[in-house]
Amino acid sequence: MINQKMVQFAHAVCFFTVLNLLWLLGSLLGLGVFGVMPATVALFSVIRAKLRGDQELQLVPAFFDAYKTAFVRSNVLGLFFGLGFYVLYVNAAFATYFYEKDVQFFIYLVVFFFAAIMTLAFINLFSIMAHFEMKTIQYVKVAIGLVFIHPLKTVMQFIWLVAYVLLAIFLPKVFLVVGVSVISYVWMSQNLTTFTKKYAS
Repeated sequence: MINQKMVQFAHAVCFFTVLNLLWLLGSLLGLGVFGVMPATVALFSVIRAKLRGDQELQLVPAFFDAYKTAFVRSNVLGLFFGLGFYVLYVNAAFATYFYEKDVQFFIYLVVFFFAAIMTLAFINLFSIMAHFEMKTIQYVKVAIGLVFIHPLKTVMQFIWLVAYVLLAIFLPKVFLVVGVSVISYVWMSQNLTTFTKKYAS
């Protein structure tokens, strides 16, 4: 029993490590800026296949097939969210110069609220792209909708996001080895349950 558990643990470590390396490689292949989005979608796609019990899953071919398929659309969506975050940043930055302190505080609250929704929707985006084939704008709608469908899951996603950031700050070596793949596994697991209940597979 102990040996079996150790073997399972070793397989899990190997799986997450290889996935993390593939994600880093995919990000670099797109020169960073254009590689992160398709690499992350590909990462979620492989994790989805693993969670669904695909016994014939081959990590490298599956990853790069998903990478090529998602390259253009994922970067378009990345640009959309990037512009959204930039608009929020500009509103927060200029509030200091144009409004009184009481108004500034209200603006900061509004900006924080929308930034939190956009961040969680952005996280949801990758699992949605890994699971569904739909029009580009529909990905955005479903990603935002998921934030409100299950408030408890949304709170858990936020907690995992905080843990993810803390891991990157305080344990950067661990983060480089398995950080992205492990947190993606958690988020994909959470959303896959919702997908199978709310939507057709």
